[in-house]
Parts: sequence; structure tokens; C-alpha cells
Amino acid sequence: MRIFVVDDESEIRDYLAGLPQWEQAGCTVVGTAANGEEALELMERMSPDVLLTDIRMPVMDGIELAEAVRTTRPDLPIIFLTAHHEFEYARQAVRLGATDFITKPFRPEDIVSAVEQLRAKERDGWRERDSFFAVIGSETVSAEEKREWLWGRGMEDGSFVLLYVELDHVHGLQYSRNPFALKQVRKALETISKRESTTAWMSEVASGIYVLLPYRADSKTDASRSIEFAKRMIEACETQEGLSISVGISRTMVTFLELPEAIRQTGVCMDYRMLLGKKSVIAFDAIETIVSEKEKESLSSVNQVAELLRTGETDGIRHSISAAYRRMLSVGASRKDIQHFCIGMIERSEDVLLEFGIEPDARTAVEIRETMLSSLILTDMMKSLERYMLSNVEEIRRLLSQSPKRIVAETKMIIQQEYASELTLQTVAKRLNVNYSYLSRLIKKETGVNFTDMLWECRIEAAKVKLLNDDLKAYEIAYAVGFKDSAHFSMLFKKMAGCTPSEYKRQAGGKLQ
Repeated sequence: MRIFVVDDESEIRDYLAGLPQWEQAGCTVVGTAANGEEALELMERMSPDVLLTDIRMPVMDGIELAEAVRTTRPDLPIIFLTAHHEFEYARQAVRLGATDFITKPFRPEDIVSAVEQLRAKERDGWRERDSFFAVIGSETVSAEEKREWLWGRGMEDGSFVLLYVELDHVHGLQYSRNPFALKQVRKALETISKRESTTAWMSEVASGIYVLLPYRADSKTDASRSIEFAKRMIEACETQEGLSISVGISRTMVTFLELPEAIRQTGVCMDYRMLLGKKSVIAFDAIETIVSEKEKESLSSVNQVAELLRTGETDGIRHSISAAYRRMLSVGASRKDIQHFCIGMIERSEDVLLEFGIEPDARTAVEIRETMLSSLILTDMMKSLERYMLSNVEEIRRLLSQSPKRIVAETKMIIQQEYASELTLQTVAKRLNVNYSYLSRLIKKETGVNFTDMLWECRIEAAKVKLLNDDLKAYEIAYAVGFKDSAHFSMLFKKMAGCTPSEYKRQAGGKLQ
């Protein structure tokens, strides 16, 4: 692989360029630069396979360099060099799709290992895996179109089990705010998959990592194999990175076209994690047998109150907490059961606050938990819980007073201005200072379509203009308007316009004449 090194410190730059390990790894450093501006001038001529860049540099820093590179080479892997104290600054690097991070001070083997892993993933078709999840996991793409997509890549349909890996949300731990945490988890998962020679297709999303395990249709050990693999993933993250994860496991699916259902099932599994605690392995098939009547009642009540929180319904919160308390007693819940219920309610309410972009107060979070665990009178416990929940409602009601139409309008404006870039729901939500889950629901409610549909429609409309005005081939236009996969572009174009890009250009050209 051809490596391009960018760092403003000449000692580090020369040191990286001269590492003897590059030759042993079959890599070549094709160029170096002292800042982003200098790098951009050389990049086109050097045509590197990997960009290795410091984040903080004068003239043009690594973030600005990455943004510029993404406009012309959206798939170029970028490895960032960063210091431990730059976590907040480095969040932008995560947004730009950083392939990996190396923290300073670093060892030569860390750098070379990162590139070697990247090359291994390249051979494994990691870009195509991301496209696989985007297309096959979509609920808007038809089954026929998905089959065409698979056929066009020579991919045979088959059975699989889907695992979903998510960081356990623990207040006060540094990694809960560490933008590198999910990257570290993925590296640990890739290591264990390689060590055990297990075929695993991974795709990273904003909240976690999907791991698809292909299986033979006649395999009878999918469930046990998946559970054991999930346990080893938890152990690997804990020992290598000190991270706490939980894993949800779908049923065995007989065709890749069932990926949306598998995604839904893993989501249900993660809802039950609240009742089972950290480092949980939750199989969809086993949920009914591992959750008692008291736990089912608890989960139902927590989900109900979470929905009321989202709407800012004060009276509904009071009524639901009171009714949940009575129902918990009716099924024989003990003080410990009710404490468990209250802690679960608190954690879910904090998740709802985060959905709206409201960071829970760390001191309050600790105090309310101490109150729940130290209360001897159950009624006092429930009153404290009610006061806490009502204070959260007020925070959400204040946010809801903002005009939803304004937020959606600003989203549309960002899409129209930046449709050709790597635009995601998460990046737009961050710019609007709202949670991406909240923004997703708001867009669907106000427009009837989801964010991805809005973005695709805007890109297709831009493609129509370019087809008529620019002398470019269809695949060139696909990349120019933001698509990474020209086949996906052609498929969507035909679906939205009723004809292929070439047919559209021919028909529109005839009308203009």
C-alpha cells in the first residue's frame, strides 16, 4: 500500500517515513507534507492508498485536510495521529469517517499494524460490506432490487445470524464520552474474528456495530455458536481495551433479505439489556424464557414512561409511575425488584434526554441512584422517582417549544447545500444541536419520509441536472453527487425517475431539441 504522511513536526514526519517496518509489511511511503495545504498539492500526483495525518497542524489541520480529501476521494482510508487530551477535538475526525486512530506517544508497530489491518480489511471487501448493510438492510429498497444488487456482485444468498454490539452506558466513565471507544471495540472484534478464523461481516453505525455471521442452511448449532462468540467478544473488549459491551443476537435467518427483521430483533434484545445489566448476551429466541413476569411488567412500564417523556406529558408521567408501582406489587415484586425497576426507569429517562441532545447532570445521576438504593420506605422511593422524572419532563418540554418545522427546514437546507459530501443523519443532528434519534422521528413526522430518502432524492435531482449539463458518464455523476456505489445510484435513479440515467439523458435531450 502507498502511504502518505502528514505531520508538522519534521522529526516525527521523517521518523514515520523512514520506518524499516514499512518494507517488511509490503508498504511504501510515497510522500510527506508539513500541513494539510501542502498535502493537498501533492496528493493527486502521489495517489496514495492511505493517508496518515496528524490532527493539529498550522495552515491547514488534519480535520480540514480530511474534509477536502473527502470531496474528491471519499473512500480514501484516513488514519489520524492524536494526543489523548484531544478527544473533544477528535470528534470531528469520527464524523469524517476516520478509519483508525493512533494516540501519541505511539510505537512503530502500532502504525504498521493499523495499515496491515486496513489492507486485510481491504482484501476482505470492507467497503462492500458497508454497502451490503446499507442496501440489504434498508426497508425502502425492494426485495427484487436487493436480489439484483447481490447478483451484480456475485454474492450468493444464504443463512445468517446477526449480532449487535453496543457499549454499556455507564455514567462517570471516561469512555462513555470517548469518541474512539467504538473504534477500539471494532478492532477488538476484528482481532478475535481473525484469531478464531470466523467469517464475520461488520458494519459500524452511530450507536454500535453489527456483526453478521453467515451460516450453512442446515446448521443446527447457530444459536450456541453465536452465544459463545458473543461471550468471547465481551471478554476480548474487557481484557484488551477495558470496555464494557453487551450483545444482542437475532434468530437464524434463512436469507439475506431478512436483514431488516434481524436488525429489528437485535434492537428488541437491547431493550431487555436494561433488566439484565452490563456485559449481557441477549438472544432473541431466549427472551421469553429469561424474562420473568415481574421483569416483563417492569419493561412495559419503563417503555410507557419513556414515550410519555418524549412528548413532555406531565400528568401521564405521574399516573404511569403510580400505576406501575401498583402493578409491580400485584405480581409480587419485592423491595429489591422495585429498586431494580426504579434504576431501570432512571437509566431509560437518561437515554431519552440524550435522544434530545440533553446531557444528564452527573451529580444528579449519582444522587438519585443513591436515593433509590438507600430508601427503606417504598412510597418515599416512588415519590423521589416521580420528582426526578418530572424535572426531566421540564427539560424536554423546554426543548419541544422550539419549532419542529424550523429544524426540518434547516435539515433540508443542509442537504441541498452539501448533498455531495458524506452527509449523515448524525452529522446533521450534531450541527443542529439535537439528538439524531429525535431528528429522525421529527423528519418522519413532518415530511412522511426518512432522512436517507430526503438525501437520496436530493442527490437524484442533482444528478438529473448534471446529466443534461455535464459531459460525464453515469458512474462519474454518481460519485459527483455523493453516491459511493454507481450500481446503487442507477438502481435508485430508475426507481425515482422511472428510467435509467442514460435513458433519462437521451429522452430529455430529445425534448430540448
